[in-house]
Amino acid sequence: MSIITQRGNLAEIVVGKLCERMDTGLYSPGEKIPSSAVLCEEFGVSRTVIREALTSLKVAGRVTTRQGAGVYVTEKDTKALNFEISRIDDIRSALQILELRLGVEMQSVALAATRRTPEALADIARAYDALEALDTDDAEVEARADFEFHLAIARATRNPHFPNFLEAVMDSINFELVLKHRQSARAYSSYLKKISKEHATILTAITQSDAKSARNAMAAHLEESLNRYRALLDEPMSSEILS
Repeated sequence: MSIITQRGNLAEIVVGKLCERMDTGLYSPGEKIPSSAVLCEEFGVSRTVIREALTSLKVAGRVTTRQGAGVYVTEKDTKALNFEISRIDDIRSALQILELRLGVEMQSVALAATRRTPEALADIARAYDALEALDTDDAEVEARADFEFHLAIARATRNPHFPNFLEAVMDSINFELVLKHRQSARAYSSYLKKISKEHATILTAITQSDAKSARNAMAAHLEESLNRYRALLDEPMSSEILS
């Protein structure tokens, strides 16, 4: 029994303790870890805390879920997301940066639709084409190309604060994009088609100088990931898409 008494985010503390057990070999690669009920009792926390901790470990690549069998420590040769789960760079951080991006980029894309020059439109199209032309399974390369598409839109606003803002928080945005691309690996072909269609819809709206359609397209693009993270954390779904 090791009931948690420390101050701080309970899920992060549970993650730290489970990571320590995996790092020291108490839980070996390929081994099944105790059930949520056992972990709840051992740490003295709720099922919600354990679920959030296991979700963070899963997206970090430390554990995998086998349908109907439980949660297992990831084999050592499996490619894992490289970050320290005890830092703010966890699934909650991804949700938070998306909430911020939603507000900023809906305004950014609307301004881009009404202000874009032919040169700026060409830059957005080039960024879109570069993302479409990628032939790699490197999530970091994909994330960077994805970011460049959004950055080109921000530049098209002709307001330097929009691209400056995205570049200032680039590390946080890149973390979320890498997380999204790696989470989608199992259904990768359908995921790429879907994301391509969403980007194409955004590009079309900007090309047609349709600010309302551009805002709605960007909202739909970002809201899906945002609501997926909220569902994982058991938080209320978003209903604040602006028309």
